[in-house]
Amino acid sequence: MPFDNYVVGAVARELNDLCAGGRVERIYQPEREELILCINRPPGDDRPAGRYNVLLSANAGRPLLYAAESRDAGPQNPPAFCMLLRKYLIGARLISVARLGRERIVRFDFATSSELGVKGERSLLIELMGKHSNIIFCEPIAGAEDLRIVDAIKRVSADVSRIRQTLPGMTYLMPPPGKGISPVMAEETKHGDLTGKDAAYFDRLLKNGDYAPRIFFEPQDDGSAREVDFHIFGLGVYDGLVTHVFEGEDAVSSMLEAWYDSRETAGRVTAKANEVESALALRLDKLYLKKQRLLEDLTDAARAGEHRKTGDLITANIWRIEKGAGRVALEDYAEDGAVRTVDLDPKLTPAQNAQRYYKLYSKAKTSAVFKTKQLEETNEQIDYLESVSHFLRDAKNPAEIAGLRAELEETSYLRPRGKKTKVRPGRGRTQQTFSPAEYTLSSGAKIFVGRNNTENDELTFRFADKDDLWLHAKDIPGSHVILKTEGHPPAEQDLFEAAAAAAWNSKARASEGVPVDYTQVRYVKKPSGAKPGYVIFTKNRTLYVTPALPK
Repeated sequence: MPFDNYVVGAVARELNDLCAGGRVERIYQPEREELILCINRPPGDDRPAGRYNVLLSANAGRPLLYAAESRDAGPQNPPAFCMLLRKYLIGARLISVARLGRERIVRFDFATSSELGVKGERSLLIELMGKHSNIIFCEPIAGAEDLRIVDAIKRVSADVSRIRQTLPGMTYLMPPPGKGISPVMAEETKHGDLTGKDAAYFDRLLKNGDYAPRIFFEPQDDGSAREVDFHIFGLGVYDGLVTHVFEGEDAVSSMLEAWYDSRETAGRVTAKANEVESALALRLDKLYLKKQRLLEDLTDAARAGEHRKTGDLITANIWRIEKGAGRVALEDYAEDGAVRTVDLDPKLTPAQNAQRYYKLYSKAKTSAVFKTKQLEETNEQIDYLESVSHFLRDAKNPAEIAGLRAELEETSYLRPRGKKTKVRPGRGRTQQTFSPAEYTLSSGAKIFVGRNNTENDELTFRFADKDDLWLHAKDIPGSHVILKTEGHPPAEQDLFEAAAAAAWNSKARASEGVPVDYTQVRYVKKPSGAKPGYVIFTKNRTLYVTPALPK
């Protein structure tokens, strides 16, 4: 169920109870259309201190507003809208949170103070209206009750909407009135004149705080339960379903987070993965085409010897060839006098035609050296990007995708987002969080698995000890796997379980009898200038295993 006016009213009331009187400590913009306000509420007469992360999202497919447990901090280079809010609202006191009328609009009023100590007020409005959702920052107009738009997370010009524009400097206008009621609530109140449960009845319940946020579940044949819907009221249309009621001062936010968190994470992972995957696919398609053309060029270069033979044939029979001839039949004494037809350039003398073929031979021979080197480099790039594509398909959360994107930006396969910033000397590249996957084998031994190429390097060359075992699917994109040995030879069972995990975390997951190389970490080296994740190793052995994770 999308946010209807009853849920919006309940969450606004709850946020006012939780956060009013608190001060804004931090502001993040983790996504293009999403904000996090970190509010610290001091202790009061009848309530303890509290810290809350208020999530505001104007995403067209999933507009949200609630107090979240924890959220991503956002990019290192905040967008301009986030910087604007930080300028005016960091340290500001939240006066109140209220819904405007019966609309799906919530207004946050703040008491602010400028750098010179000038007191004032600012307002942040979130409109939770599907594709028209927006977050708008406003200031009061002197001598009037209206608000002036300072900026919005989504600017709406006359080209987008002729009815209502949202641009800096304009007076804030309420959107055209809408129903603000979900189809389920419309069905619930359809016979309100008979049941007494009309819109006015639910309005009174909301005003009096007489509601209990809940999620409705439908029991499944396998004993599980499927989430069906959520609301702050018990609904007759869902009679017979299992209901989980949330309690506590943040009950509405807890309900919304329980409902949206997994869906939001899955949707965000899919969206981010698709964005990176599209860029990867474009790069790979170009590399595949380049590889095909290089192979064709090398096939042609392999016939370079024919040009030299033709030059020799012309030279041996030069006295027989008339100037201006376009094609001649010559005896090839190297082939037992077999007659060969040779094409000539009529504009050239016989000697010049011989030199032309010698030049073609020399050019093809030189080209073959460069084409072979280019083919090796192209294959390395293909292997690297295919490994990134493998990790991308296995990514389970936005942080893993962000790590892969950062890796591609550092290797110049993706253009960095936002403004370019100069890196101070000695600072190096952006540090990514090192958190490889960890598994416990049946014996209790530990293995660690890299989730991207940068993490593979960190795992192998910084985290692992020299006596630990390094494993990787043979000639297949995949993860580096480290089996911790604590200086002792590994048990055979541990070795096979670690190899199965390496096969599982590779492109050959769906295969059987996957070859996995293993050796001690001391024998794994990284060539100078090699791409992330690329290594060379010696003294290795190979196991053939069926991919599986430790149980």
